[in-house]
Amino acid sequence: MTAIAIPTRPQRKFLPESFTVTTWEQLKPYFDTLLNSDLSSLNDLKQWFRDRSELESVISEDLAWRYIRMTCYTENEDYNKAYQDFIQNIQPQVAPVADQLNKKAAASPHLDTLAKEEGYDIMIRSLKKEIEMS
Repeated sequence: MTAIAIPTRPQRKFLPESFTVTTWEQLKPYFDTLLNSDLSSLNDLKQWFRDRSELESVISEDLAWRYIRMTCYTENEDYNKAYQDFIQNIQPQVAPVADQLNKKAAASPHLDTLAKEEGYDIMIRSLKKEIEMS
């Protein structure tokens, strides 16, 4: 019987390995870094997308785990509070900054070049649609 390899998370490059989501105030500096990043080259834009993806993945995973714990352990008030805290205090802060990040990326003169590279076209199309809908 062949052993199944369990995937491991890639090493973080933008966030510290020990980083965990606790408050908006703790997340905000990373969003500020992205908002203030210089996107003067195609490589800058690629790195910016990698950094943004890492940040958003960590946030998304944290929300998912909070939801799973809350729904699996309905009697645990701490899990319910942690989920509610995310929904009430973190998510409303992330949404407008995500829109600003979309607009920053869309303003890059290198976006159309990047859209022609494999693996970026769908993400960029989605980004442009999100801007249209905001």
